[in-house]
Amino acid sequence: MKRLTLIALTILIALTAMLILAYCEMSSTPRAISDRYEDVAGGYKADTRSGNAGDSATFTFEGVKTFNCLVLKERGDIIDDYEVIAHGTTIYRSEAIGRYKYCSFPTVTTDSVAIKVNACRGKWKIRDIEAYLIQDSYTPSFTVTSYIMTDRAYRLNESDCDMMSASDCFNLFGGVYFDKDGGLHMQDFLIGGRSIKGEQAMRGAVSNIRRYNPSASIVCTLLGNKDLTRDGLDTQARHSSAMGEHADALADGCSALVSQFGLDGVSFDYEYPRNRKESEIYSSFLTKVRKTLPGDKLLTAAFSLWNIGGRDGIPVSVLNTLSRVELMTYDGFDGRGNHSAFYNMCAKALHDLDKMGLDISKADLGIPFYCRATDRSTYASDYASAADRLGEWGDSLYNRITSGGKSYDALCYYNGRQTVYDKTCYALDTGAGGVMVWHYSCDSSDSELSLYGAIKRAVASRRQ
Repeated sequence: MKRLTLIALTILIALTAMLILAYCEMSSTPRAISDRYEDVAGGYKADTRSGNAGDSATFTFEGVKTFNCLVLKERGDIIDDYEVIAHGTTIYRSEAIGRYKYCSFPTVTTDSVAIKVNACRGKWKIRDIEAYLIQDSYTPSFTVTSYIMTDRAYRLNESDCDMMSASDCFNLFGGVYFDKDGGLHMQDFLIGGRSIKGEQAMRGAVSNIRRYNPSASIVCTLLGNKDLTRDGLDTQARHSSAMGEHADALADGCSALVSQFGLDGVSFDYEYPRNRKESEIYSSFLTKVRKTLPGDKLLTAAFSLWNIGGRDGIPVSVLNTLSRVELMTYDGFDGRGNHSAFYNMCAKALHDLDKMGLDISKADLGIPFYCRATDRSTYASDYASAADRLGEWGDSLYNRITSGGKSYDALCYYNGRQTVYDKTCYALDTGAGGVMVWHYSCDSSDSELSLYGAIKRAVASRRQ
């Protein structure tokens, strides 16, 4: 009996140690930040680290410091609304801190900051604070990629110019599909009451993008999730057939498509290989396309985090051969039900992928321009419909939604302007390849509310 008790105690201690180590690893400042930039807040003093709703914690530095970014770390995930105050003025506000929050704002010079907690779920405690002055992290290779529906690109006009200028690359989506034999098919559209053939829609989409943003590159996503030929296969089986037995035909089709429409490359969005075999087929196919495409053409692909590495995922070595890796860092719910929160879908994601060996300079951090309900229902709505209600810093609000045939009020989580600014700054500062937007048409047309405006401001702040 004593022996069993000792064994159980040993196992418990080991598990506890593993949990502690895991927590420390996940909540520490990534090397991409701590190794590149100086924490000017080192040696600060705090009048308190904890409190309740309405309380503040003041952190006093060793002398006057200049910075444009704070890293905040909370014990647990208690805080729901807080602001950072310097010289009696709010310089930053957001909804949550959690394990790691990267707060970016215009440069300030001060000897102290106060963290005021406006709302929380209990007694809060701030574990740590760091401060950085980052002004030179931008590189010309940093890319803002925007997915855009082919029919939407076909209908672009002068009113889209301001938003168009924020993107360096456009990914045409929903216009080209492949069948089980690797043959390509163009999607026809009904636009303005007129039937538009797929080839015409593609040429018009490319022409419009070239007109309104001549410097942007254009790639086209080839999809296998629609049965245009009535082959009777599901998405996975169609991919395995086209990318396996008929890989040569599909790869040659990629090159022909690029040549036919004057594209800068192709992209793929095969999100859910079900097993190791399907991942192996996809990996081999991407390698083949890379060799088939002319060397100056782009090959990109979108991936969910759970499709990368591990036993059944796409090997990192394959991803590193791509021109860019579009990270779908959204639809990954945290403990609050937020589907694209800063910690798990930004900081932790890039940190973990970097440790796995992914070339982060090729990774585009995905930013959703839409919401998901925190109850994880299938409901989604574009940012434009809520932009004026979210305000400058908000991410969450209640909407009347319909899901599963039922209508009810639900808390919906967006990436608002401040969060988009924070994520873009973080991508720049960690050396990521860029940010990726899903999708172009979800943004507000009001320049004061635009998420693309937040991206542009973030990029400008790192050019100095």
